[in-house]
Amino acid sequence: STEKFDRGEKFKDYQQIESLEEYVLIAQEQIQVECRRRVRDEQGERWETEVYGAGERVILQSVGLEVAIEELYRGVSLNIG
Repeated sequence: STEKFDRGEKFKDYQQIESLEEYVLIAQEQIQVECRRRVRDEQGERWETEVYGAGERVILQSVGLEVAIEELYRGVSLNIG
């Protein structure tokens, strides 16, 4: 798994890409999607995180996608344990 790298160094590098609006991490061992969104407002610029779990709909604002999280895991055997 590259989870530690994806959450750390890789995300740090991707934050430098001005056009990047969302950074999505999909868990391998449980039904969970983490979406980090770039927010630009009167308070400045920051990244906010939204975590989706079983039974929820994942929303990717940057591409106008809304999908049931179970659809993302269809056909996948989770490595639970």
